[in-house]
Amino acid sequence: MDTGLRKMLRKYVEVLFLDELRKHSIHGYGFIELIKNKYGFKPSPSMIYPVLRTLEKMGLVEATEVYTGSRKSIVYKITEAGIKYLEDNTELLQQARKHEKKIILARKAGLFNLLRTAKVLFERIDQLSEEELERIRRAAENFMREVEDLKG
Repeated sequence: MDTGLRKMLRKYVEVLFLDELRKHSIHGYGFIELIKNKYGFKPSPSMIYPVLRTLEKMGLVEATEVYTGSRKSIVYKITEAGIKYLEDNTELLQQARKHEKKIILARKAGLFNLLRTAKVLFERIDQLSEEELERIRRAAENFMREVEDLKG
């Protein structure tokens, strides 16, 4: 993925996390569940915690250890600097929400399943028979014919 695109997406994730923390404090696992429920996939902790640590280093969130019995969890809460950051970056938040909406719609339309399947087929493309390649070509052709008018 293009480095510039990756940085932009990272900024969107950061601002959406801050916006969620503006509503309520939440622990890392809470973000995992939130993403699973909202977007339909369960991110790994290695996707969530680096973002939260970055926001903490920037002084935009504060982490507090909370114990439930003997179980420790870290709860994240937005700071005054985080609230100011959101106020100063309303355009970034609006762009992130716009892309968030597109992601949700794409998931509902099945585009992510389509991409996952295409990736699997691409990985195996050199192992497929001529007949299987022809089936893929026909399916792709039918799909394109079916959605051609939607491109706008």
